Amino acid sequence: MTIGYQLTSPTLAANAQTIIRLGDGASIPPDQKNIDFQTFLAWLAAGNTPTAPPVPPAPVPTCALWQLQAVMVPAQWTAVTNAVAALANPAVSAFFAHGANVIPADSTTLLSLGASIGLSAAQVTALVAEAGAVSIP
Repeated sequence: MTIGYQLTSPTLAANAQTIIRLGDGASIPPDQKNIDFQTFLAWLAAGNTPTAPPVPPAPVPTCALWQLQAVMVPAQWTAVTNAVAALANPAVSAFFAHGANVIPADSTTLLSLGASIGLSAAQVTALVAEAGAVSIP
């Protein structure tokens, strides 16, 4: 069986990160006294290359409700307001009543409201990303 390793950060500096042994998922700290770390260093010295670290997921865009309103056409915002009212959910109504509240693009409530006005999840995410860039001059 071939043993492989995966880095936990983009740098190859073996002493600057924990190493994951792929065979069993063991986490190996960069400690010269650790036999598993010594084995990893010998594996590296033999010309092997560890697997690159996993790419972290992209952050979910967020925006304040006032920013979202700023990028929506008035008819869209009216439709969202009407959809919030139709939910008859006091918590959601209270949340949307305060324009400073921040909402993530993957909020199930926001995605549901977006769908109710004909927006796909990708369109909601794009709208929230655009809105998050809006600032008060």
